[in-house]
Amino acid sequence: MKSMLLKHHKPTRVFHWINLIVFFLLLCSGLAVFNKNLQFLAVPFGGLKNAALVHRYLGFAYFVIPLAYIALYFNLFRRFLATIGTFDQDDRQWLRVAGGYLAPLVKGGAPPQGKYNAGQKLLGWMVIFVSCVLAGSGLVMIFYASFPPGLVRWLYLVHAAAGVFLGCGVIVHGYLAAIHPSSRNELKTMLGSGYIEEEYARHHNEKWYREMKAKS
Repeated sequence: MKSMLLKHHKPTRVFHWINLIVFFLLLCSGLAVFNKNLQFLAVPFGGLKNAALVHRYLGFAYFVIPLAYIALYFNLFRRFLATIGTFDQDDRQWLRVAGGYLAPLVKGGAPPQGKYNAGQKLLGWMVIFVSCVLAGSGLVMIFYASFPPGLVRWLYLVHAAAGVFLGCGVIVHGYLAAIHPSSRNELKTMLGSGYIEEEYARHHNEKWYREMKAKS
């Protein structure tokens, strides 16, 4: 039997999937409402009007769910921030070579990484920052009567651009975690028990692997 290491606790896995599903529904409904050429995305919601309603109420959920996770599991969230907030020379080198994913277009092997590689750290900050932009601009759009019309129109564009930008990041993350041959084992940690094979961790998360083995 292969040796395993716990990478993601159950609350984190549950939050990850709930948040992802809510974001995906928001992205589809939002694109349908914003762009007439994408109104076919409103069909699963029962039409454009329903898509707009779903988008509004799920928007509140997208704002509240992370706050609930932080309140209930603050230590997990604090450790996550501490991990993605640490950038060293190996992280910078990982970004220079794009983690080896673009070889041979970008030459060089990926240096040793911690629990999250540099790309995952950047994605973590992207999700936090862009989600705050989406929440703030969304609230202004909902309560538009209380704000200057020019600001509301500008925030419509900001809201749409932020959603598409984050959607692109999530798609790339999904491809690397679920499809790319060298890193698709990551999906097992989120769909399954949260454990990852030690051999995989030793190769992809060498610093974290050494840290975990030193503690055991």
